[in-house]
Amino acid sequence: MNFNADNKKLEEILALLKLKEEDLHKYSDLFVPYLYLDGHRTSCVGENEIDQYKSGFDFFIRFAEILGSLGFKQLITMVHTYRNLQVDGRIEAVKTATQESVAYKPHHLNNSNIDFYGNLGLYKEIGLNDFYEFLKSYSINSSENNFHHHILINYSEDWAINNLDKLSRMPNISSIIRFTKGHMSGGWIPTKMQKSTFVYSQVPSVSEFWSDEGILSLILIAFDNWLKTEKYIGSKSYNREEKEEIHNIRDNDLTFTKIKVETNSPIYNRVIIFSPTGPIEYEIK
Repeated sequence: MNFNADNKKLEEILALLKLKEEDLHKYSDLFVPYLYLDGHRTSCVGENEIDQYKSGFDFFIRFAEILGSLGFKQLITMVHTYRNLQVDGRIEAVKTATQESVAYKPHHLNNSNIDFYGNLGLYKEIGLNDFYEFLKSYSINSSENNFHHHILINYSEDWAINNLDKLSRMPNISSIIRFTKGHMSGGWIPTKMQKSTFVYSQVPSVSEFWSDEGILSLILIAFDNWLKTEKYIGSKSYNREEKEEIHNIRDNDLTFTKIKVETNSPIYNRVIIFSPTGPIEYEIK
């Protein structure tokens, strides 16, 4: 679904977050989310892991299409880490779900630039040469495309440290969006996360659990958090009044804010961000 200036739900969520549509245009080149997909195998969706990963792929595509409709131009996505190879059958399920999802469902990947980051050569070593060739066939860069995907697959921090030159193609990460877990183990990206904010979704990146409006709200919550927090990361100077205000709100009052967002979502969700004065929980309904 595309969201534009005439969409009432877009207007409603922008007003709730005290954002303006001009903010989206102003930072369309700068706001780059890192979508850390997770939670599919424990979602109880589908008959097997292939079905569950297909649902994750569908969520990724819907997220990217909505992000692009808002004018944003780049997305970083974690598919799987190197250590996932230790789980029997997991990579074969990811491979089948990815290939079938791309083959049987037209989507905007066909009109996007795509870079992959990770040890793709290892797929050949473990007998998945067809998957290696499949991924290579989707490494696309054209000046005619307006959206750029940066996809982490068979990724590890060790690979990244030894391939910093390849990471130079990747933009700085604005917001890390993490599903079901509160850690980044295995997914740190050197030099790209120095001013990143963190967004936690309790519900996994399973397409059946998200309405388009729910995905829209997730994107805008992440954008709003980054826009209002980025100036505090590493370079903020405080005057006396600011110090006292933050101390009172954060330390003395232990402020914890809850905000309800109506999105016609299939299930209730909790999205948590972290502001300079305390956490904010968005109840996505």
